[in-house]
Amino acid sequence: MKNLIKLFIILPALFLFIGCDEGGDPDPGMANTGQFAGDWHIIALEPDGVTPAFGGTYNLFSTYNASSNDENFWIDDHNSWMQIKSKVQATDFANLTFAGQVDSPELYTGGTVTVTNGKILKASAESFGGHVVDSIYFEAEFDWDPGTVYKFAGHKRTGFLEDEL
Repeated sequence: MKNLIKLFIILPALFLFIGCDEGGDPDPGMANTGQFAGDWHIIALEPDGVTPAFGGTYNLFSTYNASSNDENFWIDDHNSWMQIKSKVQATDFANLTFAGQVDSPELYTGGTVTVTNGKILKASAESFGGHVVDSIYFEAEFDWDPGTVYKFAGHKRTGFLEDEL
């Protein structure tokens, strides 16, 4: 019985000790390029900016922080038909503009891509279901089609069923 009483005293004290905060900030904050991050419904367009490239449609893209946690982040179409996974840089954090280096490595094909004129506009687009969302735009020239600058345009994914493809 005495051991049972000791257990009821020691066990809560042990949990209290284990649960103590060791210091530090419990909210680590956002990554440097967090305002550029998200999932997007994006369509690749021919250089005229109107005709879907190769008859394509909207695809799911992601933009996410690079491990360096600086101005670099990734554009990734998850190896869909345009095959783009390349690192770009935020060029103006206040205006949400970005671009890549000339002939940046493109990780899905092993080739290169040059991303230019990237911009995110807050609350400037409408999702498939009619919700106001951010828009994204950038241009890309791939080594497999030199001289042709494709235009990519789309809007942020909401996750609502009515906004899914």
